[in-house]
Amino acid sequence: MKTEDLNHKYETLINIMSFVSKDCADDIKRICQDGLENPMSTEDARVLFNHCIEQASRSARSRGDAPTSDYLEAQKERIVTQAMNAREEYASKASAKLATSPIEANLLEGYEGIEPHEVRPAPVFHSRRIHVIEGFVDVSKIRLWERNQRLEIHVEQFKKTHGRNPDSNDLVKIMCGKANLAGLDASDQFKIVDLARSIAAGGVRNPPIIAADGTLLDGNRRVAACLLVRNGDEYTTEEKARASKIRVWQLTPHATPEEKHAVVVSLNFEPDNKVEWPEYVKGRKVYEEWRSKLEVEGRPSDSRIKILKQELARHFALTVQRVNRYIQMVELSDEFEEHARNRRNKDKHEVQHRANDSFQYFDELGKGRNSGGVNWALNQDEDFKHLVFDLLYDRKFCNWDAIRGLKFVYNNEEAIEHLQKARHIDDKHEAQEKVNDGLAIGRDARVQGRVLAGNTRIETFVKWLREVPVEFFSVGDPGAITAANLRNLYKAFKLVEGYFHKGISENRTEDSEQIS
Repeated sequence: MKTEDLNHKYETLINIMSFVSKDCADDIKRICQDGLENPMSTEDARVLFNHCIEQASRSARSRGDAPTSDYLEAQKERIVTQAMNAREEYASKASAKLATSPIEANLLEGYEGIEPHEVRPAPVFHSRRIHVIEGFVDVSKIRLWERNQRLEIHVEQFKKTHGRNPDSNDLVKIMCGKANLAGLDASDQFKIVDLARSIAAGGVRNPPIIAADGTLLDGNRRVAACLLVRNGDEYTTEEKARASKIRVWQLTPHATPEEKHAVVVSLNFEPDNKVEWPEYVKGRKVYEEWRSKLEVEGRPSDSRIKILKQELARHFALTVQRVNRYIQMVELSDEFEEHARNRRNKDKHEVQHRANDSFQYFDELGKGRNSGGVNWALNQDEDFKHLVFDLLYDRKFCNWDAIRGLKFVYNNEEAIEHLQKARHIDDKHEAQEKVNDGLAIGRDARVQGRVLAGNTRIETFVKWLREVPVEFFSVGDPGAITAANLRNLYKAFKLVEGYFHKGISENRTEDSEQIS
């Protein structure tokens, strides 16, 4: 939109508001203009616009101007929408000037005839259109984001081990599994080596996204892989060149924290064909936000909790079901980590790595909170829970089905004895077999228990049936059986008759004569 067209649209809005209420027009004008230098979130701006109109309405009514007050109340949503549109267009106009600003010029460069330029249309992140500048940058000028949630445990562990913050080379080593940190094996956990080979062959296909100061918001793996190529002896000069100057998208200095959050959520929580954040990291992030909300709310009602979880789901582009799942999983993970630190004297960071590896198991451990379920069984005995945590920590459950079988074990001494023996067996596979033996014993006992319980119930029912007076089956009499129950009883007897002829009359003549 041309400047004169935008100014005309803006002035038209202000003139309309001045005709209705000078107070309201002045407030909206101030918000539109001040918002360029002190940007606020879209939600906050909308709330503020609504507040201004409500204030103007009350002011008009207090002056005895009821028509103006009624008009403002009736047209509030339309006026707010106009104001928000004007605000967005002013923000777009301001960001278009940033391609030649000193901040971008110092970092972004032209390359092969392409100069830094605004990306149009502006890309959408988590349902939010965000203005970015595209250009090229020397990869050495990009700061790997050590606060990336994916690296949080690793960085804290590095600081404790080395007494300093990791530099870019250290972060690359951490991501390649070469930092020699307790609880981590030497595997390429983040798959940086494979990505480096891909970049050496074809360059960086998707531009990393950086803040105005050069800090990465998305693309830690890509930049780390570029550094690996650039500093690696096994790559050619041509391959190093592909990884040295890369195309990036840079947010403008006017980007709000909310917009930066939208980039992170969109590219790490919403589905994409790349290595996503581990579930442990996502769950922790969601849980931290949940705890923050509860601290502000105090003791919210059930209806308020439902609303808060819906807000949390929108905030992270998740379903409410996934939010509930994460909260439950992290709470169990906290118990698991506390047990490993305090009772087994394990290193904090090693414990976090193990919790990360086992995080999906906490989903199964959290299911079945009603009587007879896995979570219910886990909470019947603290020693049993600690036994399960020990086996989980030492990777002695071979699959999720083993977790589901715990509900058959918690009150079976023979089965628990097998699990306790597994706790002290060093060989993981031998221990897993011992665990499976215990689970099998628990399941068999549950089946036998059901058979015994079934026989007892049948005996009790038959005894009652023989003693009940005939009048009980006179439908319509006071205190007699209902017609519906009589029909159901008849159907049940017909079913039993079929079982009788098939299972007893054919194979157990003596028993059938005794029963008859």
